[in-house]
Amino acid sequence: MRRFLPIILIAFAALFILPQLFKGGGSKTLSSKDRAIMTRDAMLRIDRAQKANFAKSGRYTDSLADFVVADKVLAKELTVPLIIDLSTSGNGKGYVVTISSDVLSVARARKGPKVVSSSCRTLKSRTGFKCPVPPAPTTTTTGK
Repeated sequence: MRRFLPIILIAFAALFILPQLFKGGGSKTLSSKDRAIMTRDAMLRIDRAQKANFAKSGRYTDSLADFVVADKVLAKELTVPLIIDLSTSGNGKGYVVTISSDVLSVARARKGPKVVSSSCRTLKSRTGFKCPVPPAPTTTTTGK
């Protein structure tokens, strides 16, 4: 039996230890920061497509499928997974989109060509992603 002990140890090493040493180096999952970036980018891509659709037809659409077919990157970003709520007004002149992942939630609303609301909230504190600070509203004064 002692003759076979070195062979058994080599077989054990070949089966269990060597595969661990030569396994792929990187992680196959997305980091929290990557998921947050993809969530925000999906909102920006939908907004860009909505603006183009509004410029072309004068109406916003509530069909996410139209955007995904035209934008392969958006289709890839939907695998994060994301929860997307896209809604247009009755006359098609306004829309709101909210997109949430496990780490970030973003929303944007437009009335006509103007952004009326845009928000971003990180849902996990250690994502490594900071929501952009919206620009300060400008005020004008009139003199008498």
